[in-house]
Amino acid sequence: MFKKIAPKFLRQIDEYLLANYPMLWISKIHYVIWFGFLLYLFSGLLGYAMPINLTSTTDSGLWYVLLTILSFVLSWFWAYRYLIFNKEKNYGNLNITDEYKNFGLVFLCVLIFICVAFPFVISNTKKLANLYTTDELIKDINTLNALEPYVPTTYYSYENSYDTTKKETFFNIRKFNNNYSYTPYYMLNDSARFGYSERYTNKGKEYLPCKSVEEVKQKIAQHIAICKKYTVYSNLNVNKLAQTYFNAYAIGWVSSNAIDTGNDYYKEEVRIAFRNIYEAKFEPLFIWRSDFLWVIFYITITLTLMLVLFKLNNWRQFLITAIILALYPLMAFIVTQIMSYSNRDAAFDWFVFFLYGAAILSLFLAAKQKQQFVPIYNIFNQVFYLLLLFIPMLIVYYLYKHTSIFMYNYSYDYASVTSAINQEAMLDSGEKITAAYSWHYYYDQWLRNYWQKEYSKWFNVAKYGAILILVAGLPLMKKLFVKQMALPKKS
Repeated sequence: MFKKIAPKFLRQIDEYLLANYPMLWISKIHYVIWFGFLLYLFSGLLGYAMPINLTSTTDSGLWYVLLTILSFVLSWFWAYRYLIFNKEKNYGNLNITDEYKNFGLVFLCVLIFICVAFPFVISNTKKLANLYTTDELIKDINTLNALEPYVPTTYYSYENSYDTTKKETFFNIRKFNNNYSYTPYYMLNDSARFGYSERYTNKGKEYLPCKSVEEVKQKIAQHIAICKKYTVYSNLNVNKLAQTYFNAYAIGWVSSNAIDTGNDYYKEEVRIAFRNIYEAKFEPLFIWRSDFLWVIFYITITLTLMLVLFKLNNWRQFLITAIILALYPLMAFIVTQIMSYSNRDAAFDWFVFFLYGAAILSLFLAAKQKQQFVPIYNIFNQVFYLLLLFIPMLIVYYLYKHTSIFMYNYSYDYASVTSAINQEAMLDSGEKITAAYSWHYYYDQWLRNYWQKEYSKWFNVAKYGAILILVAGLPLMKKLFVKQMALPKKS
């Protein structure tokens, strides 16, 4: 398939690699780079051509998933071509560096397919960020914030109080609570750049009143125009809303049942639009966040390991391994539901530890096996390598969550310490002090931070250590499985 649609220069590269670099030729890295480039180009152009929905928070993520699924389907054409040329079954022909080259090439190919949706996110976000200038965005946000008191679509925005006798809520339209109603949350935190302070105050602040209904209408019309600019349509009745505001302002405290404030959901859509634009302009893309990149890494390296293991094992044992890894967690989850709620997490972890303990034992048994191939050893050997990246982190997490090693369940006895400190303070000065200002309190906070940092340190040791062990042990992995393939099998 690749050759039929590949350009001439790519076919020439293919022939050259076949004659001079068979490992590169088997990996089909040249085809993956070329067709990956075309997929990335398509993804980027699609992101730029796709219409922007300012009020949606899911469109970009949905397209990311769809493009990733498309890429996953296309990757199987490459995987098939890679798997049918099985150089791994050259018994005894073991070159240590070849294992790292092969694993690295497969890892790169899988990574190219997994990241196909990245250009879409980048171009689509760039398009969104360029729809409005920063100055224009801030000006519109400030304008809507200033106009908000004159657009009474909910009484919560004003000073309000519940009358327990009349069982009614009254609000005072003359005092406004939401100072920065439309300002994105993270923009409020950046006071150095944008100059905002607190968003909400329940005290109520006075603002400049309108002298006539016409003046209110002008402000509401300006409010509607800015909303429309960001593709949000309010469907407000300007005349009715202006008269409602003017009458309520003249009275002062008004029952919430006395006037119809209408529907203010469209305002939430405006806030979503502002937040989306702000994030596109100033926030890092989700695809560059550390947690997301680690997820991509673990998916990539796990799929790479599965492809390498498939070539080193009989497909029947590989299939059984996949079934075990799919059904065993489900079985463990079902069994743990029978237990008390407090023991479920620990019990599930122990199910995983038991499986991995059996996998470790199978390594020693398989290493001693010299007469005949034993499928069960082979299956658990595969389980060992597929779980190797995750078990060390799970062990550290278990120690953190279910033991006292990292002081997770440490409970400070504030009551007794407070009582002791108060008695001591009373003797000295006749005044009571609280534990919140004692050295015990600050020592307790320091202790918690210390053990949290220790947990983070050892979790990183487990994370990076497992990766190093897996990579360093690649030649041993091949030796283990190639030896098993060479052993006699029962008919």
